[in-house]
Amino acid sequence: MSSNERIMKYLIILFLIFTSACQQSGQKKAAPEAKAIERELVKEKPDTLINQQAQNLLDSTTLQHDTRLYNEIQSDTIEFIDYNDDFDYWYLIGRKKGKNLSFVYNWEWTENEEYNFRPGDLIVIQWKKDSIHMAGDEEVVKVVERVLKAKKIGSGNLPIQFLTREDRYDESVKAIVSTIVINQSYLHNISPVERAALGYIAFDIGNECEWGYNSDGTKVLYCQIVTALDLDYQCSDTQLNFLRKWFSKDSIAIDKLKSCPSIPNSATFQSTFEEILIEKDESNKTITVQSKITGINIRESKSWEWTQTDRFEYSEDFIVLVDSQKSDLTEVELDINPDKDVDSEIQGITLALKDFLIKEWGSVNKAMPQNISYENNILVLKSNNGFQLSSYDFNDLTLDKDPNSGVINITVMNVGGGGGGNVVVEENYIATMLQKTKYHIIKGKTKLIK
Repeated sequence: MSSNERIMKYLIILFLIFTSACQQSGQKKAAPEAKAIERELVKEKPDTLINQQAQNLLDSTTLQHDTRLYNEIQSDTIEFIDYNDDFDYWYLIGRKKGKNLSFVYNWEWTENEEYNFRPGDLIVIQWKKDSIHMAGDEEVVKVVERVLKAKKIGSGNLPIQFLTREDRYDESVKAIVSTIVINQSYLHNISPVERAALGYIAFDIGNECEWGYNSDGTKVLYCQIVTALDLDYQCSDTQLNFLRKWFSKDSIAIDKLKSCPSIPNSATFQSTFEEILIEKDESNKTITVQSKITGINIRESKSWEWTQTDRFEYSEDFIVLVDSQKSDLTEVELDINPDKDVDSEIQGITLALKDFLIKEWGSVNKAMPQNISYENNILVLKSNNGFQLSSYDFNDLTLDKDPNSGVINITVMNVGGGGGGNVVVEENYIATMLQKTKYHIIKGKTKLIK
């Protein structure tokens, strides 16, 4: 996605947030990509770990008769990447010789400091082959590598991605929104001095802040990073006292903390993080934070972005900002208003919906190009043997546009319903304008008409 496209999406999101006053966020890690295991034992290969993670699924016959797969316990040194506990089985993710590897594990790393590794740490592992049953289908057996023990032998000084963004569907505004995602695994390892550095960086830059009420019923501003760092809410005594304690020997920082900004994510003028990397050098007692930041002025239809690198020095009980470098601003003037030419807008939506349906159809049915035709605003989809399964007449599109958010609800009839025959299905789609002639479309509800 180009810079302008990303900024345009962000502008649309801000309008949706501003009008709905509701924002959701979430986090979900991608499923680990374990290299698969080979069906036959391979002799005298130079790296058993990488070679054996080559194929995932074996059938029951192989598992019953080739017991050699499970007898040998092996040892390897890998670079620790992360834990992924979002699935039925927990996975330790590592890297060796540039290849990502995954291992099933069963210890409580959040409660056992010996297993509380940081990204980049070198660890020695003992592992063996094992089999697991797939949830929901006990007949499917997967051969995996199971790590039995792990021990740290070297500290990593790699930058850790503390914050990034992902596009998520927000039910409250019926649209795709760009959402802050914070590295929860890192928070289990974070030290007070790292909390101070990140808390200081986020003090006056937006991080999905929303108004809410505390336990006393007082209206307060809750921000993603502030909450993640366990600093209560923006401008709270908890936040300010923590930062003032750690920056007590930094006079510039103390002056900055005298006034606390309260800028919600619905503000017309604000800035927000796109990415944050943090690196702690324990030998030199320094912390470096690299940030990508986007600013926006909705009223003037302007946006700008910059990168920033902040370097801190620290001791056991204080931290000082010693250097801060900002890149030049990249400014963009944008027209965030939808096209007022109704005919042009309808044509743009029609073409976007056509492309969406063709892509969705092709991904599900693996249809050949000759099975798709489009003439006079009518899209026809056929099976591989030429049988007509669906026909969409875009001349009869119904559009319902929200004047505040710009979100467009589209209704179109699917004659054939995807299976052919005397069936008509009413299908609903939701379109969000990203640029003047570009839309993001998602499928909504369907209803059988006849």
